[in-house]
Amino acid sequence: MTAQDRKNLKLGAKRQILDQFKFYLLLSILWLALYWVGAAINDRHLSWIAEAMTGNLRLTDYAGPFSFAGLLMLVGAVLHAGTMLTMIDVDRGARQLDQPVQSSLRVFENGRYFLGWLFIAIWSTVLIFLWSCLFVIPGIIKTLSYSQAFYLYRDAYDQGHPITALAAITRSRQVMDGNKAFLFVMNLSFIGWFILGGLFWGLPSLFVMPYYDLSLAKFYNQVVGAAQHAPETE
Repeated sequence: MTAQDRKNLKLGAKRQILDQFKFYLLLSILWLALYWVGAAINDRHLSWIAEAMTGNLRLTDYAGPFSFAGLLMLVGAVLHAGTMLTMIDVDRGARQLDQPVQSSLRVFENGRYFLGWLFIAIWSTVLIFLWSCLFVIPGIIKTLSYSQAFYLYRDAYDQGHPITALAAITRSRQVMDGNKAFLFVMNLSFIGWFILGGLFWGLPSLFVMPYYDLSLAKFYNQVVGAAQHAPETE
């Protein structure tokens, strides 16, 4: 994949978001809201830590809100995964642009999806942490390598050939062979957008995150499509 492929993916995603902004906004609004609320509570938690360190607050006074913030962000991560599944299917023409809010709940609606997401998240976190203990760069490489595991897991299940979480991680590593640099550079190309979101209290994220996610969905479809048509090697 080339720099022109990256431009085409992003341009196609941007056009779709602008053409159907209401759908993609409603598709993403729940997980974004949970992340925003969780981050706000977490910020408050940090201020409570400072107060506790000065003796003005007991540690037990902020343990609860911090755990609640983590739970909100965990639920947001699951909803985000459901959003990505919907975007992948919409890009394939396999899903209509309707019921956006319900579509963000897809991982919760299917027990196999949820368990797959959970186990892949756990295994990926453990493996990336271990690689990161060696150095930062191996951790980044493995994050890119495992990034497509859940989507591959879902596709295998829907096609009637279910795989385990570890098998999905292995398959993602194989699919991303030769594509990690492309995805890394594409992620970097959104840094300006992310900074813009931070400067304006996250409001630009209502456009930026659907735009970013749809670009990733298109990347997945293109990479998986290429892998399916690649000649097998012994």
